[in-house]
Amino acid sequence: MEAERPMAQAETVSFVAKGRSLGGYLAARARLHPVPGWVLGSGQLDTASQYLRRIAWRQFRRPFRVEWLEGLRINLYPGNESSRSIFVSGFYDPNELSLLARILKPGMTFIDVGANMGLYSLFGARKVGASGKVVAIEPSRREAGIIGEHIEGNGLGNVTLVAAAVTDREGEAELLVAPLAKSGHNTLGAFGFDTALDHRERVRSVRLDDVVREQGLTRVDVIKMDIEGAEELALRGAERTLSGHRPLLLMELSHRSLQHQQSSAERLLGLLGEFGYSVYGFEPASGLPSREPRRCSEENVIAVAREQRPPWL
Repeated sequence: MEAERPMAQAETVSFVAKGRSLGGYLAARARLHPVPGWVLGSGQLDTASQYLRRIAWRQFRRPFRVEWLEGLRINLYPGNESSRSIFVSGFYDPNELSLLARILKPGMTFIDVGANMGLYSLFGARKVGASGKVVAIEPSRREAGIIGEHIEGNGLGNVTLVAAAVTDREGEAELLVAPLAKSGHNTLGAFGFDTALDHRERVRSVRLDDVVREQGLTRVDVIKMDIEGAEELALRGAERTLSGHRPLLLMELSHRSLQHQQSSAERLLGLLGEFGYSVYGFEPASGLPSREPRRCSEENVIAVAREQRPPWL
C-alpha cells in the first residue's frame, strides 16, 4: 500500500489570487441552460474565442478566482478538467444544474454526496437561501480544503461540510485519490477509467441516515450523489432518509465504476425500485429531463418517489 501523503498536499492548491486576476478577465461568462448531449469537455472548440481560451488555459500555473453562477466566486485550478470547462466554455454540468435551478427553493435542504470541489453545494446554497440548508459531504482532504475556501470566500453560512465517505456502515475506509486534474475520479473502489493514483487516504465512513440525524435535519428535499461506484452502498445506508423524507435523487449511474465495488447499473436501478423510486434520464436531443420513466443507460439519472409528480412536468 502506498503511504499517505501529509496534509501539506493541500498547499499546492491553497493559493488563490485575491483580486480580479488575468484569468478572471479571460474566463468565459458562466452560462446556465440545458445543452443537448453535454459531457465534460463539450463545447470547448466551438468558437474562435474558446480556441484561444484553450491556449491561454495552458499558460496558467496558479489557481485564480472567477465570477460564476448566482454571483458566486469560485477558484479554478490549472490542469483540472472541470476548471478548464468553466474557463473555456462557461459550462459545468449545465443539464443537471438547470434542473436544480428549477427544483431548489428557499427553505429546502440539499445534500451533496461526493461534493468534490463544492460547485453543486455552492449553487444549492444560493438557491435554498438563508432559510435553507446544504450539507456537503466529501472525504478527500484536498477537496475538502477547496470546499472550505469556497464556503468562506462566498460567506455562506448555510453550508455544513462533513469530511467523510458515505457508505453503508460507520468506520474507516481507504480512499484512492486521483491527481487534481482528475479529482472527480476519487473512489473507494478502483478507478473506473485509466486514472493515475496520486495517493491513498484513510477516511471516516458514515451512513447517510446518521448524517441526517447528527445534523438535526427535519427535511431532506434533494440529494445529489456522485461517488464513483459507491452509490449502492450509500443508498443502503440511507434507507430511513429515503423512506421518511422521499427526496429527489440526482445520481451518477456508471456501470464502469459500480462494478469495481461489486455492484452494477442494473443492481442500482433495482434497489431504487425497491425503495419506491422511478428513474428518469436526460433527453439527448434537448438536455431536458425525460417525461417518462425508463430503464436508463445514461450516466446521470434522476430518481423520483413514485407517489410524487416529477417537478419538471
